[in-house]
Amino acid sequence: MTRLLTLCFLLLLVPWRAMASVPLDGLSFHEVVGQFSECGRAPGAASAGFSFDALRARQFHCLQAQFTTTRQPDRPQYLRLSMLASSEIYLDGIRVGMNGVPADTAPGERQGRIDYVMVLSPDQLAVGQHSLVLKLSTWHGSDSIQEQFYDISIDDTVPGASGKLLPIVLAGALGLVAGLFLVLLLAYQWRASWLVFFALCATASLLLVVEAWRGVAGYEYGFHLARLVAVQVLTGVFALLLPVYFLVAYGLRYKRLVAGAVALAVAAIGATGLHFDAKAALMFSAALVASVGINLLAMRRGIPGSRTGLAVAFLSLALWLVPGTGFFSETGFALVVVLLLLTILGQLLRQFIRDREKAMLATRLENQLLRKSMQPHFLMNSLSLISELVHQSPVQAEQFIEALGREFRMLGDYANQATIPLARELELCHNYLAIMAVRLQRPCALTVSGEPGALCLPPAVLLTCLENAFSHNRYRDDLVFEMAIARGGDGASLSLTMPLAEKRKHHGRGTGSAYILNSLREAFADKASYQAVRQDGRWLATIRIPA
Repeated sequence: MTRLLTLCFLLLLVPWRAMASVPLDGLSFHEVVGQFSECGRAPGAASAGFSFDALRARQFHCLQAQFTTTRQPDRPQYLRLSMLASSEIYLDGIRVGMNGVPADTAPGERQGRIDYVMVLSPDQLAVGQHSLVLKLSTWHGSDSIQEQFYDISIDDTVPGASGKLLPIVLAGALGLVAGLFLVLLLAYQWRASWLVFFALCATASLLLVVEAWRGVAGYEYGFHLARLVAVQVLTGVFALLLPVYFLVAYGLRYKRLVAGAVALAVAAIGATGLHFDAKAALMFSAALVASVGINLLAMRRGIPGSRTGLAVAFLSLALWLVPGTGFFSETGFALVVVLLLLTILGQLLRQFIRDREKAMLATRLENQLLRKSMQPHFLMNSLSLISELVHQSPVQAEQFIEALGREFRMLGDYANQATIPLARELELCHNYLAIMAVRLQRPCALTVSGEPGALCLPPAVLLTCLENAFSHNRYRDDLVFEMAIARGGDGASLSLTMPLAEKRKHHGRGTGSAYILNSLREAFADKASYQAVRQDGRWLATIRIPA
């Protein structure tokens, strides 16, 4: 299905042309000797043959050719002339079209349009031999453009801009995508990958508009050089931004070095003596090759999304190199650019959704952590105990209030942090056991074997294990909880052993275990795990985290 859609898309981009009713292929022109002002109006003697490959700027020519019509058309025909020149067209001694004002001096010339179409009636193309005279001048041209002549033909359908409408629509779509990411950058979050993608879409949209400008709106031939330069510059910018996007999105090392190498390659291509289309094609090809290499490197390093990136970059390069697809908005470029950017857009949108889900999960975890310090039963029991201790043991009441305050303060400080040092987590656990020791009026201790070192884990994970132990057990004896820290390979194992006692009536919903699992997933993805089992008359909770 994907191949069928791609083929249909390619067919839509290919500019189909009607078969010529009066073929002008291989038409042989000759220079006409005489006054330039009389060109076409009076017969002149033909001199040496003329090839349009020799057409250059700041020239004037009077050219004549003969062609034969073997079948008179039954409807009007359209003579299309496409070249960098002002022109008058004569057919059998009659002027049938005027594109600007050709002259034998620069001040006398008025620029014509680069593409000019005139209507010929069936009677003007009657069966027989006809004389076609072109009066041309190129004073506003530039020697920087190697090819000054493009086409002369007679078709039975009017050449239009329909073949350029699809690239304009695509340019509009890319412009909307660029606007969307600009809003996200300004109003939501500033990300380097989003910034580069915005620049990619904006550059591609502008490039498609500039490339399609000729077919949609047309212009005087003197502006052709400016348009070609704009196309080359925009192509160079796009060719640089495409590999840079993959470098930034994958977070690869030596981004500046690779981007500098791509920039030098683009600049070197731009400095060659090739014509503009060849330069732009080489720049774009270099960008696709560099993108394939970057995605291949990212895939070898196991970076998420690199497989899709490699597939689309390789497919784009293959489509771009398909013979006969033409260039830029007419065929290959529009197809490849849209394929690339839409795929990247899909990846970014999926990443955006994942980030939003992670942000929502982080908010829920933060709220759960804050609610831990605001549990009604815990507060009510604590306040009741304080009122009793104030009368029975003011010193113990003061110590209990200080421990309770430290608990609330630490939970508030850790609420918006993804991870905290294990040493801080153990401090939180010791403080909680001090509170419970006062409430139960019996010693509660936590012994730790192993060094916390630089290990980190989500806040209140071990604390939740202790809370679950007190929620499910009615302890009546002195309590000792044991924590063992073991390191191995690139990870660490935290084993918390908790004593079992008379089972307390507790209608829990598993929120404690869910908090632990979600917190570990949020902080370490699939690199952490949690398991709680009954073992040797005790409850063993094991948490594995990356070291």
